[in-house]
Amino acid sequence: MAQLVLVNQWVEGISNTKPPLGLGYLAAYLKSYLDFDNIAVVNSGTRVFERIRDLEPEIVGFTAYSANYPEVLTLMSRVKKELDVITLIGGPHITALPESLNQNADIGIIGEGEKTLLELMQLYLNKKQLSLKDLRTIPGIVFRDGERIQVTPKREPILPLDSIPFPNRELLEIERFLKPSQILMNNEYIRGTTILSSRGCPFNCRYCHVSAKWGAPRFHSAERVASEIELLVNKYGVKGIYIADDLFSANTTRVKKIIEGMKNRNVLGDVRFFLDLRANLVTDELIRLLKEMGVVKISLGLESGSERVLRYLKGGDVTVAQNRNAVRIANSHGIGCYCCFMIGAPPETKEDIKKSQRLIREILDASPENFCQVSVTTPLPGTRLWDDAVENGKIGKDIDWHQFSLNPELSVNPDYYVNEHIPFDEFLEITRETLAIAGSRRLNSILHKFSWRYLKRAFEHPRLAFRIVSDYLRHR
Repeated sequence: MAQLVLVNQWVEGISNTKPPLGLGYLAAYLKSYLDFDNIAVVNSGTRVFERIRDLEPEIVGFTAYSANYPEVLTLMSRVKKELDVITLIGGPHITALPESLNQNADIGIIGEGEKTLLELMQLYLNKKQLSLKDLRTIPGIVFRDGERIQVTPKREPILPLDSIPFPNRELLEIERFLKPSQILMNNEYIRGTTILSSRGCPFNCRYCHVSAKWGAPRFHSAERVASEIELLVNKYGVKGIYIADDLFSANTTRVKKIIEGMKNRNVLGDVRFFLDLRANLVTDELIRLLKEMGVVKISLGLESGSERVLRYLKGGDVTVAQNRNAVRIANSHGIGCYCCFMIGAPPETKEDIKKSQRLIREILDASPENFCQVSVTTPLPGTRLWDDAVENGKIGKDIDWHQFSLNPELSVNPDYYVNEHIPFDEFLEITRETLAIAGSRRLNSILHKFSWRYLKRAFEHPRLAFRIVSDYLRHR
């Protein structure tokens, strides 16, 4: 029997290779500050409801992005009706849209959840219930009071960030997520996992909900980061780590201290890294330090080859020239770049997309270690892009959350198409063309590596195969 069960439900048919660290942090926080460990985590898979039921929970908590919201609601409805338990929901979706609290969810946790869940559990353990009167005293939640939705005052972020202990990875069934995968976004499969060394971001890109979720940036100390890396290497045999921060390298001093901490723990050189950077913050000194740390590939949100569109998406904080320069610097030190582009932003024209296509070709021709991902601009809840879409009537009340898939071939939905200049049918064609350009260069990189297992994965979309091969032969 587990009094609290936390559920990691994902979209059916899509494998999730990254552990649900958020649930691990919640469990570790309760253990550290409440000495409560009567907790279980149920990961998505077969017989999810039956596994929850067999644990005989009193409280069941769900985490939800907009992409998996339909699956979570379906499971939550069954749990609520058949098990008669208290149900909680947290994560980016309810944080951005607290007013969307489903009738089968008793309480929604808004934003950072550790302290909020701690206070809810303290109440429940003391009184065996969560009354409306008590709920009104807890910051950072949403709940129903009859027909009304009640949102309590915003909770302050946790400081210092090091006061949150390492996530409880054992509870997450960590071995399930340590199977060899492309954690480094390279043409190889190694034993790897994910860590977070910070929360938040100082920038406010129009398409990103990080600021709404985490607020201002907070950082774990370099010693804490080095200690967690040591744990992953020595206890779990990890060879690759994705640092899932929205902004890892806020300053080079911290990177230097992390390297020193790894040296002191004798793990420098034992593990390689993949992480996200912002192009306008990339310098030669930073890349040299990351190379020393063991970084083999970086992710860059370049978004567009059009200065005008880039200014719309990122508010003028970064230029196309800075994007090019970041890729050049990284490549000069032997670090590959995983470059993310989006097409279909409201002000974008066909010529703007052509500029992105030219930049994609340029980047992928520069190094076989570079890769470009192309996505369709999607207004996510909690972003300025979402607010604009709602204001302009692009987003209605009846929302199909399934359209928020990460797969661009699945997410081009005419009901949520936000571009103002390109007819939808024509946009579909230029989307396929852009994907084919990126795919042909991806094929070139794969052939360079001669990884037939990865080659098979290059053709996940059969209808693009002819376009990819044709573009590859035309431009090689």
